[in-house]
Amino acid sequence: MAGRIDYEERQEYKKERYQELAEKSREKSQQHYEQYQKLSNAIPLGQPILTDHYSANATRRGYEKMHSQFDKSIEADNKAEYYENKVENIENNNSISSDDPQAIEKLQARLKKLEEAKVEVKARPHEWYELPYLNADIRRTKDRIKEIQELEELQFEEITFTGGKAILNRDINRIQILFDDKPNEEVRNILKHRGFKWSRYEQAWQRLYNKNTIYATNRAIEEIQKNS
Repeated sequence: MAGRIDYEERQEYKKERYQELAEKSREKSQQHYEQYQKLSNAIPLGQPILTDHYSANATRRGYEKMHSQFDKSIEADNKAEYYENKVENIENNNSISSDDPQAIEKLQARLKKLEEAKVEVKARPHEWYELPYLNADIRRTKDRIKEIQELEELQFEEITFTGGKAILNRDINRIQILFDDKPNEEVRNILKHRGFKWSRYEQAWQRLYNKNTIYATNRAIEEIQKNS
């Protein structure tokens, strides 16, 4: 079965993490706003800066601190909104990831609904664009099903090379390139160019498992060997 075995767990972890970050950002926003209010109340309303007075510099610093706190409050509030949108996207996401072990079943269910909708549209007067749009969605869904089914039939044998190896980690649906020692900058650039990303958690350079990644892995190893 394709996909990550920890897919649902990871989605739930992401949602909880974003919720936590949103709450912390809201708290920071409130703290900065309270500081802004405190500084604002300390400055008499409408009082001009007396440029020739000894208090001018202190007054300027007071205004600067006040405006800084207000800006920080807005910035933290925007961060909170950003993280809240992340949570909402996870909860309402209708896209089906190749990492989802139930991807084929979900795509087949979507395909069934699309084909039922097509029958319903054909049975009544409809706008000119309705059938072409449905047909395009049906075609894309069938292509995704075929792609994931082919992925399950793909074979990847471990590749050993001087200084490392490439493996298929089925549990997380990634091809990983592992090194005996930290690769130099030239090798890292080759990996990045071929679409591999460093995972601190996995301690590996990795890419989503598919046909393109198998090709990229072979090419990357060839280039690494040439430059070793």
